[in-house]
Amino acid sequence: MGRAPAFWTEQNTKLMLENFVAVSLSVREYDRSDAVGQFLRDSGLKLARLEGALWCVTPGGKILESNLVVENKKESFKPDFDLKKALEKWEALPDAERAPGAVKVGAMGAVDTKSALLTPPPGTLILKLHYRAFMREGNKFRYLTDEDLWLDEKGEKTEAKSVHRRITTPQAHPDHMWLSEAEWKSLMPANPRAGDTFAMPAGLADRLVRRHLNPRSVYDGHSDGVDSASVRAAELNLTIENVAAGRVRLRLDGHAKLGKQPPVDVLAGKIASMKEWGYEPTLLGFLEYDPRKQVFTRFEVVALGDQFGRVGLTIGTARPGCQPLGVTFELVTGDRPADRVPPGSATTARPYFDSKR
Repeated sequence: MGRAPAFWTEQNTKLMLENFVAVSLSVREYDRSDAVGQFLRDSGLKLARLEGALWCVTPGGKILESNLVVENKKESFKPDFDLKKALEKWEALPDAERAPGAVKVGAMGAVDTKSALLTPPPGTLILKLHYRAFMREGNKFRYLTDEDLWLDEKGEKTEAKSVHRRITTPQAHPDHMWLSEAEWKSLMPANPRAGDTFAMPAGLADRLVRRHLNPRSVYDGHSDGVDSASVRAAELNLTIENVAAGRVRLRLDGHAKLGKQPPVDVLAGKIASMKEWGYEPTLLGFLEYDPRKQVFTRFEVVALGDQFGRVGLTIGTARPGCQPLGVTFELVTGDRPADRVPPGSATTARPYFDSKR
C-alpha cells in the first residue's frame, strides 16, 4: 500500500545519487539550538510542515529550488519538484560558491540532544520492517489497488473515482524496530537447551505488538503504539530448536488480536468499516544466535492475518470485508544511514523505549 511516486522516481533517484547529497529532516530540528538548527534558520527553510517538503540548498545555505508555493497568502507544498532545474541553477553559480573548498564548514560544537533526530543507542539491534496490504482473489493474494479502496461504507465511492486520486502501488511500506542491548540479550537463556520454551519478555513483546503490529503504520508511516485497551489478546513465545557450538536456533510463535471484532456485515464482505478496526495476525519467526560472538545473526519474523477498517486509520479509505495484512521483520546491520532512521513517530520528545507509550 502506498502512493505512486511523484518525485521519487528512478530517474530522479539516479540524478540525486550522482549530483546531490540527500538529507532527511524532522520538524523538530528547525528549533535545534546547535549548528544544525542555525544553518536551517539562516538558509530560510520553513519546516513548520515537513509533510512532502522538498528543498535544494547549497552548502552556503542558498535555496535553489523548493516545492513550497504561496496561494492566497497560504503556504502549501506542490507534489512535483524540478530537480533538473535545481541542478541547472547550481551549475550556473560562480566558482566562488560551488568550487571544492569554497564553503568552509565550521566545527559542529555541542549537539542539541533534545531536538536532534533520535539515534539508536550503542548496542541496539535493528530490525527492518515492511507492511503490505493484500486483497483476496479466490484462494490467492494479490496486490492492493486504488479500485479496492472504498471511501464510504458500501463502495459507492472508491479511491479510483476520487478527484484527489492517490495511485496505489504494490510497494511495501518500511519502518524499523529497535531492541536495546539489554532487550535482545534477554532473549537468550544463560543455558539454552533444545526443546525449552519461554515467553518473550513482557516489555519487548508489548512494544512489538502495540507499536509494530499497528495497522496505522501501513500507510501513515507512524508507529505510535495503540493503547493497551486495544489489545484483546497477545502471546509471543520462543522455543530453542537446536543448540550447537556455533549457533543456537530459536523459533518464535505467537498471535495477537487488536482492535474490535469485525461486525457481521464486514465479516461477510458486504461492507467496509469506516469507524471501527481490527487486526488478528499470527506470527512465525526464526532467530539464530552465535554464542561465541554473543550476537544474533538472524532475526526474521512474519506476521500475517486479517485486518478490517481504514488502511492507516487516519485516512478515509478502507477495504471491504476482512483482508490480509502482512508485516515482516528482518535483521539489518545498521551500517546504512537508511537503516538507522528511527521507528516511525519516535523522537527525543517521544521516547521509543518508554514502556508507558
